[in-house]
Parts: sequence; structure tokens; C-alpha cells
Amino acid sequence: MPTLFPLSPQMSYHERRADSIGFFSNGGAEPMGRLGQQLVRDDRKALIEALTRAYADEWYAHYNYFFVSKTISGPDSPAVSQVLRRKSDRALIHAERLAERIIALGGAPVPKLTDLSKDATDKPFKLPDNVRDIDGALKAVLDAERTSIRTYRALSEKIREKDSVTQALAVELFREAVEGEEEIERLLGEPAPEMDGR
Repeated sequence: MPTLFPLSPQMSYHERRADSIGFFSNGGAEPMGRLGQQLVRDDRKALIEALTRAYADEWYAHYNYFFVSKTISGPDSPAVSQVLRRKSDRALIHAERLAERIIALGGAPVPKLTDLSKDATDKPFKLPDNVRDIDGALKAVLDAERTSIRTYRALSEKIREKDSVTQALAVELFREAVEGEEEIERLLGEPAPEMDGR
């Protein structure tokens, strides 16, 4: 979206062109150049779908971690809440980076929050009924981290040698998800089995 201010007469042609396509107002994300798009052309639609799924998952992680951080109670809740707030913030940053990559590939992020469920991984975030059950809440977070590990590993393997930029992003987010799993397992004191989502 172009800026709301009139274009300055001192702006160069390229600056005016960049402003008219919204380069300055969306953090620099814009569709890739012609060669970049040709290199991923055959797989672009599937790649955008995979990135959109990860984008929707990160939005859910952002909300779920934030919600848990505000609702858990008990003696250990302040420390756990702080960890979850940090994880919530990190998930939002991940969503932003995924959105930028989706745009660069010629796609668009999900326009409405209410539509995220159509694109997200079909796995519920299962919280315990008792807000004092911190271990139960952490196990739900751990399950979400493991979903991220699977998502980013699959994405990285899918695009190997096809799109180096997206693969680098997927590998970085995979690494962060692995570190997140380790952090939650440390808080729990032992590796936890995967939840079945029921």
C-alpha cells in the first residue's frame, strides 16, 4: 500500500516506483523478480500452501501461548508465564517472516483471522481443565512445538535444491522449534510423550 503522504518531487524515479508498489510501507516484502519466480515456478503454488499452513500455525501458537501465560496459576506460574510470553512474541515474529516470504513468492497471507483455521494444521491445542495444572499446560505447548518441528522439517525437505531462500527460513524455524522443545522438556523435568489431541 503506498504511503499516505504525497510523493516528494526530490524522490528519484526508482524511489517513486518503490513507493507506488508499497515497498516502503510493508517492510520491504515484495514479489520476487522474474528469474527468482521462474526458479520456483513449478512448485510455487504448493510452496505457498505449505508456508500458509505454517503461517496459520504460528498465529495460533502466538495466541495460545499468550492465553496460557495469562491464565495459569500456581507457585511456578510467574516463571512459566514469562517463558510463554517470550514464546508468544517469537511465534508472532515467525508469522511475520512467513508472511513476507509468501508475498515474495507472489501469494498473500490469510486476510482474516477467522479464516486461519482453514489453513492451520488440523490438531487442537489441548489445555487441561485446571489452570493450576502447569505441567498439563506445558505438555500442550510441547505438543505444539513438536508440530512445528514436523512442519518445518517437511517444508525444508520439500524444497531442498528448489528454493534456497525458503529453505534457509524453514531450517532456521526448525532449529528454533527444536530448541523450544528442549526448553519445555527441561521445564517439565523429563521428555513427555506426544499428546493425541483428544
